[in-house]
Amino acid sequence: LGSYCVPLLFLLALAWMADFATNGDMPIPINLLSYAPFLGFFGFNFYSWLNAVDSPDFLNGLPVRVPQLLRAKIIVYFLMTTWISVLFLVLMAHLLDQWVGLLPALLVMFANSVYIVALSGLLMGLRPNKAIFDTQIMAIFWVATVLPLVSLFLLSFTQGDMSLYANQFDQIQAGGFDAESSIYTDDAEVSFQGIVAISVALLALGGAFLMMLERRWGRSAFEN
Repeated sequence: LGSYCVPLLFLLALAWMADFATNGDMPIPINLLSYAPFLGFFGFNFYSWLNAVDSPDFLNGLPVRVPQLLRAKIIVYFLMTTWISVLFLVLMAHLLDQWVGLLPALLVMFANSVYIVALSGLLMGLRPNKAIFDTQIMAIFWVATVLPLVSLFLLSFTQGDMSLYANQFDQIQAGGFDAESSIYTDDAEVSFQGIVAISVALLALGGAFLMMLERRWGRSAFEN
């Protein structure tokens, strides 16, 4: 788990140092949503580790296929990393005092995690540590990960003061789930809609990639 936890601890320390150095007045509106996209990206390290701990060659003599093992490893990935990501976001929400942004951040985190691990499995299969030396695969992986990552990161800046979520949270407390909120800016609302749209698109793409594992690796042999 160190391959996944160490980068998160670094982010946690970085957030604390930035908050300490600026006395809570960051010139750049980095917030909880700014950190959430990176959780899925860091998941690639853990996926690589999952495929490096043992050699699958012996499975060629057993009634199991590559897509089945890939799905099993992806399930293990989620079982071992999801609770860590949730705990990290809870700690960040406490550190930044941005509890109202926790649910949107969880959506972004989960969407990125599904997308990254599904993309890794589709492109690299059981050999991500070798695939990183394939320039074609890594070029596709780089474009497919950087574009949504940067988009979500930049869109999160509009939510720097968390006014959208804070206002909605107050309105729900006062008037229930039927309450309406309209005091936040149009830019914040557009940014929120963009973040949700990208997250939903990533979930859809992740699901599509998982369904494509059979076509991509169905006839492949186990090899290290």
